[in-house]
Formats: sequence, structure tokens, C-alpha cells
Amino acid sequence: MANSESSTDMANALGEVSSALFELRDALVELSLSLKDWQFETDLKQRRHTETTVRQLLQKMTLARGSSS
Repeated sequence: MANSESSTDMANALGEVSSALFELRDALVELSLSLKDWQFETDLKQRRHTETTVRQLLQKMTLARGSSS
């Protein structure tokens, strides 16, 4: 009888651990997707900033070259 209760307790504990691990996995997948979205947004902002900076530098160079000719 005690062996049967011990097996039931072990099965319940394994079920709880399994459930907790699945929840942890789901949370980590969600976190991973959020981080990828954030990385994309950050890269997009940096790329736009770089494009603006390059455009401004090219305009300055073009104006400087035009005034020296």
C-alpha cells in the first residue's frame, strides 16, 4: 500500500515537473521571439540613422566640391 502511494506521489511530482518545464519552454520561446523582434527594430533604427548620416555627408561633400570648382 505504501509502495502504491509512493508511486502515485512520484507520478504526480513528475507530472508537475513536466508541466513546469513545458511552461518554462513556452516562456523562453516567447522571450526569444521578442528579442528577435527587438533586434530587428534596433537594426532598422541603426540602419536608418546610418543612411541619414551618409546622405548628409554626401551632401556636404557635393556642396564642398561644387564651391571649390
